[in-house]
Amino acid sequence: MEEAGVVERRAYSERPLRFEYHLTEAGRDLAPVMRALLAWGDRWAVDTPPVAFRHRGGTGSEHDTEHDLDLTSTCRTCGEEVGAGGLTIDVRAPGWDRSGPIERS
Repeated sequence: MEEAGVVERRAYSERPLRFEYHLTEAGRDLAPVMRALLAWGDRWAVDTPPVAFRHRGGTGSEHDTEHDLDLTSTCRTCGEEVGAGGLTIDVRAPGWDRSGPIERS
């Protein structure tokens, strides 16, 4: 993960030499992926989720209320919630289609 630029190693002790790992900007950008994997695991891999993320927020009289975090995907362009039924694939990589690499004869 260090070689891929997801984490960086920082020395926290010189005698003996010891390191701790910190997320890079690229690593922090993986947060939505990690939350999606956690949500999948909570639904399909365990009977009782081992952890829960809590969110403090709301407006008006609900301000500063804390509740379990329930994430959704929202399109930044139109503001609508995104579900699998509303997605299409536009393959832009040369030599590829929706099935994968195009065989050349």
